[in-house]
Amino acid sequence: MDKAIERIAAAGFQAMDFNFCDWVFPESPFAGDGWEHWIEEIARASETHGIHFTQAHGPIFFKWEKDERCQRMTELSHRSLRAAGRLGIPWVVFEPETDRGAWDSAHLEQLRRRNQEWFGPLLKTAEQTGTGLALENCTDLHARHRGISRWYGSVPAELIALVDGFEHPRVGICWDTGHAHIQGLVQGQALRALGPRLKALHIQDNNGNDDQHLAPHFGTVPWPEIMMALRNIGYVGDFTYEIHNFIRPLPDALRDEALRLTVAIGRDLLGASS
Repeated sequence: MDKAIERIAAAGFQAMDFNFCDWVFPESPFAGDGWEHWIEEIARASETHGIHFTQAHGPIFFKWEKDERCQRMTELSHRSLRAAGRLGIPWVVFEPETDRGAWDSAHLEQLRRRNQEWFGPLLKTAEQTGTGLALENCTDLHARHRGISRWYGSVPAELIALVDGFEHPRVGICWDTGHAHIQGLVQGQALRALGPRLKALHIQDNNGNDDQHLAPHFGTVPWPEIMMALRNIGYVGDFTYEIHNFIRPLPDALRDEALRLTVAIGRDLLGASS
């Protein structure tokens, strides 16, 4: 982690995203009893290198199962909020859950209530730790991988209904540009509908058919439309990449150069929207 933080800072990034999804395996320092000491070490490393975590992603799992794994992942979800509080992270991203049904108004209302009930205890932990929940738009493609026709929250109206149901300032929305592209949404229109509810971004590109997690301009996401909408709604959060499939396949000798390229791409997009 210390080396990763050093390289990210050296590439020119101003902030980092902490992906807790990568740290839920049994032997992980995050999953063990000494996790608080590990988080303290990471906090010191970020101070040393002059770059801080400003966003995070909580564990991903099927939240409505009744098995031991679900219970453990729920515990780690609460832990991710506590760790985020120590690192000064204001928003931790979680995905709404989905399930089979008729997808009529009654089913949508049932899913809204079930999600609200599940996230309720996490919201209490967020209040205690000074963090917030940013609920993310998904895509029906992921639901079909589970044998379900749709994923609740893949369209703005469902996310808005869920978030507004909390009536709480520590619950907002994270918009994933890649998921929205796969879903075939008009992203400028969608972002304007979200308005001030938008608290976080997952900036990624793809070909419209698969969740590829590429850097901007390496897929077919309409970036001018997105940047204009972000400007129109006065979005003040971070421009946070989720582009691991752009960096990870490269030989390590090329990763620093690729990181610097993605910084330049981000600055160009932000400059073009001003």
